[in-house]
Amino acid sequence: MQDINILVIEDKKEDAGFLEETLKSQGYKVWLASSGEEGLKLFKGIPFAVVVTELHMGEMDGVEITKEMLKLKPNINVVVITAYTFISSAIEAMEEGAYGYITKPFNASEINIVLERAIERYFLLSSEEDRKQFAELSVKDPLTGVYNRRFLKIYIPNKISLMKRVSEKFSLLLVDIDYFKKFNDTNGHLAGDDLLRKMCKLFRETVRHEDFIFRYGGEEFLIFLDHIDKRSAQMVAERIRNLVNLYMPTSVSIGLGTYPDDGNNLEELFSKIDQALYRAKETGRNKVIIV
Repeated sequence: MQDINILVIEDKKEDAGFLEETLKSQGYKVWLASSGEEGLKLFKGIPFAVVVTELHMGEMDGVEITKEMLKLKPNINVVVITAYTFISSAIEAMEEGAYGYITKPFNASEINIVLERAIERYFLLSSEEDRKQFAELSVKDPLTGVYNRRFLKIYIPNKISLMKRVSEKFSLLLVDIDYFKKFNDTNGHLAGDDLLRKMCKLFRETVRHEDFIFRYGGEEFLIFLDHIDKRSAQMVAERIRNLVNLYMPTSVSIGLGTYPDDGNNLEELFSKIDQALYRAKETGRNKVIIV
């Protein structure tokens, strides 16, 4: 089953957090944006089944967001958020094409029911071509089951944008399987594919549920450690390296960096982590090098 992506556009941090927790508990992949402009940018790059948007925000309100998104994707289901005293605004949004609304103060049962029906409607109305496009834009790597590079390039900048507003940290581990080409040449590509799958299973079992694993290249993986500083990330990296030594027929080299200490944007951060990984490989492999 493909991931079901839901975009939440909400400028109030507490409300956004409640919606994210409620929807994630139902197994949905949730994206957060704090403005209509930020939401539209994400909407253009990711296949969302449903958009949930606050009606009353700054420069672009929920009605305007609904109009713009329906221009881009006529079968998208937009669910607007409103207080009981502003139901008329929700009706105005529905007249412009919104699917429905949820009310504040939030009720988890109401949210789940409205979203479940909106998602059912999305797939019922989707054409075969739409479903094919949705599959092509999947965020998962088909071999390993971890997230792919396309998703990485959208997720990390979005996370940086959110972190700037709340002054939080995250750390990244760029992991390279040592001598993978030699392993492939000796054991065959099927064995190489099996090694990649087993390696990702080890990564998933080592990190937390809220952390993300991406396939960055052929035998390179990026591990996103949410709300973790450099010292804690080093402990995770060393645990991974030691477990690989224990249970795998090879070793790994790891470059480690932390936002915002090592870069305020994706390019700067990745450049430094890549250099750290290069030093790890050039100085003997099977080690962790910190930016």
